[in-house]
Amino acid sequence: MEFSKLFIALFIFQVKFPCNMSTQAAPANSNLFREYIGAEFNNVKFSDVPIHSSVEFHFIISFAIDYDTSGSPSPTNGKFNVFWDSDNLGPSQVSSIKSNHSNVKVALSLGGDSVGDGSAYFNPSSVDSWVSNAVSSLTDIIQQYNLDGVDVDYEHFNADPDTFADFISDGSRGLTPENGFFTACSRLKSRNKLIGIFIWSADDPKKNGFRYEKQSQALLAISH
Repeated sequence: MEFSKLFIALFIFQVKFPCNMSTQAAPANSNLFREYIGAEFNNVKFSDVPIHSSVEFHFIISFAIDYDTSGSPSPTNGKFNVFWDSDNLGPSQVSSIKSNHSNVKVALSLGGDSVGDGSAYFNPSSVDSWVSNAVSSLTDIIQQYNLDGVDVDYEHFNADPDTFADFISDGSRGLTPENGFFTACSRLKSRNKLIGIFIWSADDPKKNGFRYEKQSQALLAISH
């Protein structure tokens, strides 16, 4: 099926940017912490977020989208543009946070939920043209920002969404920090099965002092 081929091309494209940010299950506990940043334009900087020196910390700046930057954005078939808060999360800020924290890596995320006033669709004209455009445009962004990897977060498709069901999972429902999340993490860690903690997003919790970021990283930093 054509859509299956499109996703496979997208998946393979990730491999072209190795970044030591593997999503494969680890055999034991990991001190990996990941958090999205920049999508909501809340003037949050990398330096605002608490970073524990004993965790592997990955920022994922959000989003690069293959739409143009006009007042009414339209798809560009793999030609990606920056749609994150680049005033606060620009190349110099990426360089600074990585220089000041040797345990920090920075990646970008593709897609997201929306662009302008509408949904951001994965809408390729063809496999070959989309991949060619994506490789070219993302290489430019990755080199400009000195990034370490690529995350794929397309949420809307001009095709049968069931085709994508085996490749994605919805993390928006389930355990919350107030309802068992850290208890579950502690139990997994005690069994050497806690791969890491992944949070959406740094844009909101500044107002509460990054409470859950601190709690998550403190848990990850505990050695058993």
